[in-house]
Amino acid sequence: MYDKHLTQSERVYKALNPGGDPFLYTPKANSILDLIGLVLWATEGDKTQVSLANGNPNIIRKYLEFLRTVCHYREEKITCVIHCHDTLPYQECLTFWSMVTGIPKERFRKPYIKEDKGGTRKYPHGICRVVANNTRLVDIFYRRLAEIGIPRENEK
Repeated sequence: MYDKHLTQSERVYKALNPGGDPFLYTPKANSILDLIGLVLWATEGDKTQVSLANGNPNIIRKYLEFLRTVCHYREEKITCVIHCHDTLPYQECLTFWSMVTGIPKERFRKPYIKEDKGGTRKYPHGICRVVANNTRLVDIFYRRLAEIGIPRENEK
């Protein structure tokens, strides 16, 4: 049903999330984990979505714990992408990151594989990008960061 009172953006959001928001943000459930997750996202995340990329398994685990525990993000909506060089065995990287994240291999999107031009590799399994898209949660993150004294770059 067409709702003339909704903006185009709101109609798209509603179509992509027919059951409502895929999250329930409860920062008081674990205030320390909330702060950790917000700071991780602010420093390592994609500022247009609730995504984060890193090669450190501990960072990835902690961010997923934040999404799952504080944000109650719907598990089936969380996917991953592996970024690696063409000299790394992709299937080994996929197995590694699937074990680290607890996300089945089927929910990993097409990898980003780039040409290896030499040099040393800091991350032997590439980088894992946790993908969780939600514009409303991005807005909540920005508001929460401002509340704790970390406003957007262009705000004071």
